[in-house]
Amino acid sequence: MDINIDDILADLDRDTTAVEYSDPSQQLPSDGTTALMNSSIDASRYKQPQIDISPEKDFKQLMRLWRNERCSPELLSYPFLLMNRMLRRVQEQMDHIENVSMGFLEEYEGLESASTPNNKLQLLCMEAELERVKFVIRSYLRCRLNKVDKYMLYLRQLGDNEDDPSIIPLNELLSGHELQYHEKHSAILLKLLNNSILKHMPPELQAINDTEGSVSMVDEPNWNKFVFIYVKGFPNDPLLEEGESGKLCYTVSISDLNEDVELSVGGIYVMPYSVIRDLLMQEKIELI
Repeated sequence: MDINIDDILADLDRDTTAVEYSDPSQQLPSDGTTALMNSSIDASRYKQPQIDISPEKDFKQLMRLWRNERCSPELLSYPFLLMNRMLRRVQEQMDHIENVSMGFLEEYEGLESASTPNNKLQLLCMEAELERVKFVIRSYLRCRLNKVDKYMLYLRQLGDNEDDPSIIPLNELLSGHELQYHEKHSAILLKLLNNSILKHMPPELQAINDTEGSVSMVDEPNWNKFVFIYVKGFPNDPLLEEGESGKLCYTVSISDLNEDVELSVGGIYVMPYSVIRDLLMQEKIELI
């Protein structure tokens, strides 16, 4: 029996839907990253004419976002639309499996009895694939919550500077539940630190977000962390140019070495995260 992602998400969104993109500033991002303070990214680069939505493509996108989140040093933007679709499909598939296993759908769909060996095998395969999807979702969310804990003060700084147009607001960077968790967790931790330590110290030493001196008290993402990347590229991308090897490539600049590097489409490279960050935001590369 051939089982694929369409079987996993059976009877859900069988027809492919075309979604038209408008101004990215007026919609919730489906992917991306936290903006740097001095970022000069042009939002018009994010415009795409349309994208096909199907269970199989959504699952592939979820896998890509999962890998990017695990390999990225910073917290990437929450894919609101994708996660809403995936969670809805998972819940509906769970209900479907339960109805089939209890025999509720037999009289309507002409299904075999749930007690027959053939139907049991189908249910086992569907449940196994469903658990695989749930594992990826849980791992993705746990990775994000770990970063929310790690960069608590950094995220609070971003929230205090939301007037800066170069910074993504927290309500777009985090989901509603993640934002609620971040606010409650940071409030509890700050209260604990204040009651146990800070209130017994001189006022000038009570700050926990001091960035002056040789060591910053705010734990920020390591922008110079080396990451493995796979260059995807897009057909007819104006930023693609023919390199010295004759292949289409993107050109990035490494400021520390004062040199330009060609990233050929289909190639795998190890680069500092800050160098390839813009390409990641534009989904022209993947972290691996």
